[in-house]
Amino acid sequence: MCLIVVTSCSGGAASPTAADAGDPVRGGEIVYSYNTDAQSVDPATCAVGIGLAPCQAIYGALLYLDVANNEFEPGMAESVTSADGKVWTLKLRPGMTFTDGTPFDAAAVEYNWNRILDPANLSPGAATASRLKWAVIDPLTVEITSAEVNYRLELAFTEELAFIASPTALQQMGRDFGNSPVGAGPFTFTSWARGTEMVLDRNPNYWDQPRPYVDRVVMKTIGADDQRFNALQAGEVDVMTVTLGKYADRARDAGMSVTQADLLGGGGVRLAQRGALADPDVRRAVSTLIDNDQMIAAVFPGEKTAATFAAEGTELYDPEATWPKRDVAQAQKTIDDYRARNGGEPIRLRYVTVAGSPLLAQVSEMLQAQIEEVDGIEFEIAALDGAAFASALNAGDWDLIVSGLGGANGERLYRVFHTNGTANNSGYSNPVVDAALDTTHSSNDPDEVNAAYKTAIRELMNTGAYKFWQPATTRLLSPSNVGGLEVAYQYWFRPDLAWVNQ
Repeated sequence: MCLIVVTSCSGGAASPTAADAGDPVRGGEIVYSYNTDAQSVDPATCAVGIGLAPCQAIYGALLYLDVANNEFEPGMAESVTSADGKVWTLKLRPGMTFTDGTPFDAAAVEYNWNRILDPANLSPGAATASRLKWAVIDPLTVEITSAEVNYRLELAFTEELAFIASPTALQQMGRDFGNSPVGAGPFTFTSWARGTEMVLDRNPNYWDQPRPYVDRVVMKTIGADDQRFNALQAGEVDVMTVTLGKYADRARDAGMSVTQADLLGGGGVRLAQRGALADPDVRRAVSTLIDNDQMIAAVFPGEKTAATFAAEGTELYDPEATWPKRDVAQAQKTIDDYRARNGGEPIRLRYVTVAGSPLLAQVSEMLQAQIEEVDGIEFEIAALDGAAFASALNAGDWDLIVSGLGGANGERLYRVFHTNGTANNSGYSNPVVDAALDTTHSSNDPDEVNAAYKTAIRELMNTGAYKFWQPATTRLLSPSNVGGLEVAYQYWFRPDLAWVNQ
């Protein structure tokens, strides 16, 4: 039995290029900036998008995923092991306490996971938790039994089941807990001006001393990439996340450091399987109307266009996994045929995106122009703030939605596109995809798993479930005196590992 059951199942690859900032030093603060604010810091609801970032800082995570090599690492848990992919044993570190003095033990894990199951909390982790049963074996041990064999279960302990809060504080504060969360992670919650900034201060009793190295992390929300980069150059920001290569080039030219990682999928849209898009021909036609080359040229000039699903050089790279060619005339015929069969009314599509980003606004307008190039489609743009966007995403209240896959691990494909996937809020259902992704759970053979992922990817691209124009590369830009940066989740870094030479 291994300490961590590790399998190669992803297209993730990291390429750190940051300058050597020397050895870790204590003190100082790091100001981090991205274009979107977290929607929640409640451990039951924060495991969506940028919400993962503050929760990982406040609570720590039971496990971490090292994006560079796609391996799981111990976190607040010393180990998570399984001999058969069905029964798992989670071992906690001894002696940990929450910042209110409550023991961080197996009973705390049980309490938090039971809370995820409570329908009143609307937790995105409920779908995962509902397929598991758990029992406290002793103060440091939880035994978890999956309803089916699942060798990919570790990812859940890095995301939706990863964050454990103080049961005492949860009980005392009730619905107000999200305004003053209590964890045992590397940082404590200090303040949050929603839409502007969140302040997190060092937890002096964190289990992994001398980490965290910095005294404070400030998360600033700055919607425009140019404004964030200007703030970085002015010394107002120490770390910014960006997906565009041009900012990485500018940072290097300015003597700054760049740490980057190739993730799975890319910047684009998911298409729902509802309304007119429930017709596979209509969904495929709408997907083919999205012109990747035109999108990049108009909105992201100079950036690389996504031609394949996974980046070249990664495990899931497949040069034959490409999207169908754009054919406006064929798309028009498909739309006309569908309307003729369904009363002749226009097809109305609701596109949900995140408000506040000039680039995403341009993307919305380009999508509207491309898709409305055929007659009979009306394209509505709904730009929502972070919390409203997360709510719409989870509720499936969209026909198209701006979306990435959210990380480097191949298990994201099962979650998002399997009929029973815990993050399948599009309603997508395809027997070919399901069969392939079932294999990724039942097999612990890396070659068989990777082949199954590639089969699923080809079918997803051919059926128009997900169309992206920009490869998923996350770049962390920082002055050369910031060290220890590693890409984590999708747009974040491990703040417990980072330091700054003042």
